[in-house]
Amino acid sequence: MSLTEGPVKELDDKFVDLIGKFVSDIKTGKLKGSNNVALAMVTLLETIISDSQNATAYELCGAVRAAGRRVISALPHELVAANVARRMLRAIRDENRAHANQSVEASGESLQRLVLAAGARRATLGSAQQDLREPLRDQIAELRGELESSISSICGQAKEHVNGDELILTYGASAIAERFLRAAAHRKYKLILAEGAEQSESHAMANRLSAAGVSVTVISSASIYAVMSRVNKVVISVKAAMGGGAVLAEAGLHAVTQAARHYCVPVLALAPLYKLSPVHDVSHFNAYAAPHTALPYERHELATDNMHVYAPMYDFAPPDHITLFITNLGGSSPSYMYRMLSELYDLNDYVF
Repeated sequence: MSLTEGPVKELDDKFVDLIGKFVSDIKTGKLKGSNNVALAMVTLLETIISDSQNATAYELCGAVRAAGRRVISALPHELVAANVARRMLRAIRDENRAHANQSVEASGESLQRLVLAAGARRATLGSAQQDLREPLRDQIAELRGELESSISSICGQAKEHVNGDELILTYGASAIAERFLRAAAHRKYKLILAEGAEQSESHAMANRLSAAGVSVTVISSASIYAVMSRVNKVVISVKAAMGGGAVLAEAGLHAVTQAARHYCVPVLALAPLYKLSPVHDVSHFNAYAAPHTALPYERHELATDNMHVYAPMYDFAPPDHITLFITNLGGSSPSYMYRMLSELYDLNDYVF
């Protein structure tokens, strides 16, 4: 039976409770950061796989898919959690395919029958498959190791992209951007940090980089276009990298990348592979933060009865605004991201 066929699997109550706690921790702020969310999602799916009563490939994929649906429904903007579920589904498919190949080879079938049956084995996961929990433990450990080392792998490439006496511009406060810029502090470059939505966090990041030996100048986001002509590179952190080469990031990013494109300044996007998402339609990402983030309560004298304050949380930058993606496997051009999607996820798992 194909994985995309059949009724939606119902999860046990204990698994539903675990998913509810995972969602609650993110909504209440106990679990912050894309990397921490990804690691927590791996732990959640590992528990579901280990405690499943029926550990065939079809049953495990159904359980992981059902968990992914619940998480996406509750947290539509946490693309990282959905990406981890897709990686887990790919791991289950690969293990099932490997065991199917071993079974066919052991039975002594001819090469012709092996080739003709390959397509059918890839498309289906029968109910009589063997227990895959033990081989999946290695896959899960490998995925967890990749997540834990992804940021350090990206920061290790800083010396290849940042040169001495360059003027670098970054936007807003970001943990991965801070570590990347700190790793290149010995290059003695100059940094312009444009304030993001959270101005206090931007200033705190500037103070930490300055203490690490980086020459930092903090500017208002309204001044980005004025200084862009003197900038050598733009380094940004993204919330998600789309398969077509576009990015989703903090509100205000589009103005940064548009100014960089106007002055032909290269834009380097720091994007670990767990942020690579097959989502192309970004219309449902028009989420808004609380109005006071855009207009503080202290400025109430500016408010009128007819005023409506909108504070978008995310911004979208098209592929032609990005020069290079820096992933934990190296640099990739936006036009190559679609190929990386096929290496990470199965086509049948793009939509849960």
